[in-house]
Amino acid sequence: MSAAPKILVVDDDATHLLLTRELLEAEGYEVQVHQSAFGATERIIQHAPDLVLMDVNMPALSGEGLVGVLRRREWTRDVRVLLHSSNDEHALRASAERLGIDGYVPKGDPALLRRRVAEALRGRPPGGPAARRDAGRGR
Repeated sequence: MSAAPKILVVDDDATHLLLTRELLEAEGYEVQVHQSAFGATERIIQHAPDLVLMDVNMPALSGEGLVGVLRRREWTRDVRVLLHSSNDEHALRASAERLGIDGYVPKGDPALLRRRVAEALRGRPPGGPAARRDAGRGR
């Protein structure tokens, strides 16, 4: 039996984190949450998620800013990212394209969230980039 894909949800809204976690765990994913963009990079390195689902509008460091940080670091540059925001869908699409990430999901549509997460994970082995890096080093 293969391990469940791991997802890290990054959002400053505690209620949204809880609801998203419950929805994704019900789909069989292993879900961790982080309530700030700060520290998210370290969580990604430590826990090697297969996908990061992140809000765009967070205080101090936006989701877009966090994507920039992830792409500059060797161990996080290949992590799969979906933006998840209440922003206008056109703006989300434009941000995802500009950032070169795996996609976006407007908040408020659980069926679409389930579908886009599954699409982002389809055909990719579990373990995230950090786990694949460590495996290459014999860890």
